[in-house]
Amino acid sequence: MRRKVFFAIFVLISLLVIAACSPSGSDETGGDDPSDADNEDAEDEVVQELRSIEIVVNNYGRSFPSGLDEENNPYLDFIEEHTNLDISVQIPPAEGYMERLNVLMAGNDLPDLIYSPDATWFVNYVNQNALTDLTEIVEQHGQNLLELIPEEAWEAVTIDGSIYAIPHILQEQGTEIMYIRQDWLNELELEQPETLDEYVDVLHQFKEHYNNVGYIMTDQLGRIAPILGAFGVQRSQWVERDGELVYSSTTPEMKEALAFLSEMYADGILDREFPSNNLTVLGEKVSNDRAGVFSAAWWDTRGPILTNTQNNEEAEWVSIPYPVGPNGDSGTAGSPLVRGYNAVPVTSDEAEAVVRMLDFIVADGFREIFLGFEGDVWEITDGVATTDFEKHNEHLYRQMYTTVEPLDPETTKIRLDSLGLEFNLFDNVTKIGENAIFSEYNGPPTRASGLYGGQLKAIEDEVFANIIAGNSSIDAFDDFVERWNRDGGQEWTDEVNEWYSNR
Repeated sequence: MRRKVFFAIFVLISLLVIAACSPSGSDETGGDDPSDADNEDAEDEVVQELRSIEIVVNNYGRSFPSGLDEENNPYLDFIEEHTNLDISVQIPPAEGYMERLNVLMAGNDLPDLIYSPDATWFVNYVNQNALTDLTEIVEQHGQNLLELIPEEAWEAVTIDGSIYAIPHILQEQGTEIMYIRQDWLNELELEQPETLDEYVDVLHQFKEHYNNVGYIMTDQLGRIAPILGAFGVQRSQWVERDGELVYSSTTPEMKEALAFLSEMYADGILDREFPSNNLTVLGEKVSNDRAGVFSAAWWDTRGPILTNTQNNEEAEWVSIPYPVGPNGDSGTAGSPLVRGYNAVPVTSDEAEAVVRMLDFIVADGFREIFLGFEGDVWEITDGVATTDFEKHNEHLYRQMYTTVEPLDPETTKIRLDSLGLEFNLFDNVTKIGENAIFSEYNGPPTRASGLYGGQLKAIEDEVFANIIAGNSSIDAFDDFVERWNRDGGQEWTDEVNEWYSNR
């Protein structure tokens, strides 16, 4: 806030000085005041020319309060006021968002900014020379962006030495953390499990005594990161082997993890309904005493875990250590640092204005937009942040404008603590970060990843699900690896290692 107050005072003083030096001012001989030109330059520096830009962002289906919309709300007014921009906003439907972006790119009337959460989309349009090289513009007008966004994130949007997007980073380093019904452990006089074998024993005991579904995983092979971590591996990452990077889903460690999950399924301690377990179904099972141990998202303490304790006053959930595998490995999936791409189509003449807007949002505008206006949505009382949940939910639409974020643990803690200290959200996020397993590739999406990545993931999902469910033997993994390399994976690997050798 001090920076804003200083800037406002600076603008006011500058304008008063300019007003005092009017064109009629002259020296006693009638000559022009030589300071006029300097004053005009100062005015140009203080007051940016009003520019109009059009942006496309994802609102993820959030609603607006009555009388407000994407172009008429106090948060957009706040951005426009501080950037001297007139901003038109498009929000395609959350369902089919990426399809809509492709339709936009195929048209003749493109916006000035498109936000995409998809790396494949980004690299494909860079390859088509459809996105603006922002390197010089960011250097001239994006000093806050360069200072507050980590260098690693810039590497992910830099192709052949040029920046083609402003990266949107993820504050949290991962998602999954193990939670267990402590009250069930107490009733059965069991200790909290630590090793995989101890987890298996607890799952058998819970299954026998409480008739629950066992360990829950979801469709698309979700919520198994801690199990994979016990084998020292995660999906969709690049890991170093003998001086080169290999795709984690093709490693022997992944084969071992799949064999273990298949055994769990055969023994009845892995939910047999996993192919139809979307997140809603998972939440219902946790809420209704149908699960006793699962890999929770860090926010589930405010979701299904909370609902379960409301439905059953005896239910007690606690976080427990990640399972330790046969070789002493443990951990959870570390999230990629870059979660989205702010790209400017080559048809736009307003790249500078776009960068100025994002430079404001990442710095002086961040807290107000990300958290909501202090004193309205949230406040700090006696050193503790509290949120007005009604206002918070009413104003959630504001976050569609935070398509850039600084790496800001302080603001993250304020946000999480304000949602209720009893939910342990910041503790959850911290524990995940301490146990996260990250990919060793943090460069930009490669050409081959754009061409083959989607297809290869679909093959991987199908093969892995069939192995876990017992529809295919574990030997199908070896066939998958051959097919993965043949259908574009080897080309992708070569490109990744070219970057790795030159990093």
